[in-house]
Amino acid sequence: MNMRKKAGLLAVVAMLTLSISAGAADNPNNLMITADSLSYDGTSGKADAVGNVVITQADKTMTGASGWYNVKTREADLNGGVSMIGTDMAMAASSVHSFNDNQFQAKGNVHLQRQNRQIYGDTVDYNTATEYGLVTGNARLIADGTTLTGNTVEGWMKEIRAVANGNVTFDSPARNASGSADHATYTQTPNQDDGVVLLTGNAKAVQNGNVINAPELKVTLSDNSAETMGGRSTLIIVPR
Repeated sequence: MNMRKKAGLLAVVAMLTLSISAGAADNPNNLMITADSLSYDGTSGKADAVGNVVITQADKTMTGASGWYNVKTREADLNGGVSMIGTDMAMAASSVHSFNDNQFQAKGNVHLQRQNRQIYGDTVDYNTATEYGLVTGNARLIADGTTLTGNTVEGWMKEIRAVANGNVTFDSPARNASGSADHATYTQTPNQDDGVVLLTGNAKAVQNGNVINAPELKVTLSDNSAETMGGRSTLIIVPR
């Protein structure tokens, strides 16, 4: 390593390992990386980190066993028991790749929580600015006591809206209601008991043992009602 590269490396490592003192406090957008081992390529802007890696910027802190961050492209990659904590949210996964400091793709037993809303899946793409998430593989969303599952689930966490596709189920234990379909849309006003599930394709809803089947169903959770939206329907009532 020539002296210029060595001096550049020392300067960048000093910046990346900045302690929580004047620099980090003065500018909340400053980047801080700490690890057991750090290396930096001044040409590409890529910093490689190994061992107890911690990347902090703005309101987000990511930890993992190894990874890298590129100061020019604003990309990061972490592997090995990764966690990310931000304002009103937390995420755990086997690996996480981030873009532009607010777009993340997490893989491997992903669990993301924002307030009382949670999503689980094999792969989660999530934007912390828009709070939109796409869950692929064993997808599950939990919002205010209602669980929605499917092969894929799209979720808008700010407004509590979700779209599920493929082998869809929903379950609301507090209301003793559940159902299944090929496709489902769930909407709810935050902090309001007005959840609505629209089931499409081989739709089935069960409430207190009573079963209704139809091509399309609208289930209103506040009053435990189910309304057929077209096509031939079947209602099975369990005697009490």
